[in-house]
Amino acid sequence: MLLVVAMTARMLLLFNAIPLAQTADGPITCKAGTFTYGEPASIDCNFRTNITASKLDLSMTKYLSNAPKGDIGKDVLLCPWDKEQKTHDCSIVMANYTVDNILTDHLMVRIPAVNFQQAGWYKCYFVPTEEFQPQACELLVQERPESTSTAKPRTTSTANTDEPEESQAVLPIVLPCVIVVLVVVCIPGLVLLMRRRRANRGHSDESSQPMLPVVNRRKLEEFLEDFQLDMQTLRKLMKLMKQEISKGVDEATSTEAVTKAFPPFVSHLPNGTENGEFLVLDFDGDHLKAVLVKLQDRRVSVMESERYTISSDSKTGEAKNQLFYFIADCTNQFVKGFDLSENILHIALIVAFPCKYDGPQTVRLVKWTKEINHQGVVGEDLHSLLREALTERRKKKWATPIRFDNLRKVEVVAVVNDAAGTFMSVADKVPNCKIGLIVGNGLNACYVKDLTHVETDSPEDDKPHEIIVNTELGALGENGCLDFCRTAYDKLLDKQSNFHESQVLEKMVGGRYIGELVRLVLEGLTREGLLFRSVPSRDALFKRDSFSTELVLKVENDTEEPYKQTADTLNALGVKHFSQEDLQTVRHVCKAVFERAAFLTATSLATLIKRIKQPEVIVVVDGYLYRRHPRFHDLMYSKTLELVKPELKFYLVSPRYERSIGAARIVAASLRSRNPQTMNA
Repeated sequence: MLLVVAMTARMLLLFNAIPLAQTADGPITCKAGTFTYGEPASIDCNFRTNITASKLDLSMTKYLSNAPKGDIGKDVLLCPWDKEQKTHDCSIVMANYTVDNILTDHLMVRIPAVNFQQAGWYKCYFVPTEEFQPQACELLVQERPESTSTAKPRTTSTANTDEPEESQAVLPIVLPCVIVVLVVVCIPGLVLLMRRRRANRGHSDESSQPMLPVVNRRKLEEFLEDFQLDMQTLRKLMKLMKQEISKGVDEATSTEAVTKAFPPFVSHLPNGTENGEFLVLDFDGDHLKAVLVKLQDRRVSVMESERYTISSDSKTGEAKNQLFYFIADCTNQFVKGFDLSENILHIALIVAFPCKYDGPQTVRLVKWTKEINHQGVVGEDLHSLLREALTERRKKKWATPIRFDNLRKVEVVAVVNDAAGTFMSVADKVPNCKIGLIVGNGLNACYVKDLTHVETDSPEDDKPHEIIVNTELGALGENGCLDFCRTAYDKLLDKQSNFHESQVLEKMVGGRYIGELVRLVLEGLTREGLLFRSVPSRDALFKRDSFSTELVLKVENDTEEPYKQTADTLNALGVKHFSQEDLQTVRHVCKAVFERAAFLTATSLATLIKRIKQPEVIVVVDGYLYRRHPRFHDLMYSKTLELVKPELKFYLVSPRYERSIGAARIVAASLRSRNPQTMNA
């Protein structure tokens, strides 16, 4: 009987795998295959035409299944047509994929080290035309041979595109026979077998994945109920976000708005003619990253980069310029270390904090966020502080053995918002690019809007008709409008933070807070006796900030029993006694907190998409939380689709290059407007 069952299952699998007939010169096709985990993989898209002659944008999308109606896809790459270079610029590629810009009639996408999350179905497109209907190909990932004796490919579908199309003709004849055999012969045997297995185990097998006992699972769901956000709640949030953003752009109400619509004075957008070398200083509060960017003939390259940790003295120094003397020292060290003292370097300072732009070169810090609190800087002009620090170091007014001759040819040109930098890393290459979104330590977004709708800016006649608006969306809720959906743990986290009732939405989403939020929930479960019953209160789990977001990401990437990474994480925290049930509970908590973060981000994005009101919008998304979490993109995309569907189309792209590229382009455009002949030489 078991043999009959196996043969029947094999036949059904074979017939379900038969693809539709393909014509030799018909739709766009792609080819993948089965690859070993951790080894190189590739996907070859055949467009059956000269790609260059098409002059259309190219795109590849990954699906979880063989593209059933309504399936959610993840954009892998977008290669917009570059009219100036007369070729496709494949610079917008998702992390962990690579692509060559040399294209003929096919597009080869490579994966340096394939993982299980990359298994699935892929389709290649001409955008925006649908003249050529694409066909999907499947990429499968199998275990390394040494890790298991029966290595099986992992995938979300059992389709096999290599089966001959002639087999389809026998399907109507054979399938009814197979069904009859299955019902008459196999079902009784299968029922008997399942009964015996159930009797031996003492409980029913509800899922292939291990589950918590019913009683504990019910208690856990009740405990985490406040983290669940239904569509009614999310639509209410969208209405609130729309109101607050409208307040921010209205001059009459901007002072009382919590989401300030700060125009970052990017009044001259890059047009691809900018040339030169630019030093970008990316400051996040704890670290400073110095990046040398070269723009030449529409090509971008990162020449050098270095990362510096902000010293504790710089954080607490009484002199208001203490922090910027440290930044000047790092700049001098970078220029000297890479032998750039004879180069003319224009500086862009990226800041990931709320700033008010009184002009292109007057940028005042409104407040610190993300638990950063450098003394003597709030309310000051960052552009002036950095310029003065560099000048002071050049004059050697400070007693120091360091020589600062290396700073003779540097000039501070602009202070750039992090969301604007992310947006500009792609915007000049992709039509309809209107939104930049940061999901990292914090949360922020910017969008492009007509100046006639941004009353807080006073445009001059010679300015463009569009401007980038920095929303500072993470501040939403500071007026109490989000209290209806905050949990007791959100309020506890806010109470113990450096800035109470500040950046309320950011504290529910940002990577700076996710780990601590998870820890507070785990601590609550432990005190209620639902988790770690033998863990003493002095354990590391009960220490503030002991459960970092990095550890939460490690748990989220642990997808299979016996959840070794989750166990290692708990061991690293000092939790030595835990059960398999405890591991499942920890994973469940991480999942709930992260899903809420993704849904809140989706709500923010949907609000901006609806505000722009264009039939098609490209969104540039970046940030380590978005890149590192295995499901954040899918969760955010699917929920955004629910909130805006069917009104508008939107596409998410991740920049191949970091926001430093965008900042360099902003500086270059500013210099071009100041001296066009020099920049275009």
